[in-house]
Amino acid sequence: MSQVNVGQVCRALILKNEEAVQKLSNEELANRVVKIFEEQEVEVRTSAACIAWYKNDMRKKGMLVGKSQPKNIVLDLDSIEL
Repeated sequence: MSQVNVGQVCRALILKNEEAVQKLSNEELANRVVKIFEEQEVEVRTSAACIAWYKNDMRKKGMLVGKSQPKNIVLDLDSIEL
């Protein structure tokens, strides 16, 4: 066991959630983070928006692959017709 901060807990839960069959919503993940810290008698304010921010940050860093990944195709742009 080691000391961890809110960001580390959020990221760990997000990764576990990606592997889960039943995915939790951002709100449910945020509630889980708050509960984990409450169990240690530490008050934190983590929201669904915080979870979304961590997910986005993880995607940018290549730690999380998801729907928001850029979709690219190979195409000769000069050949596009209306």
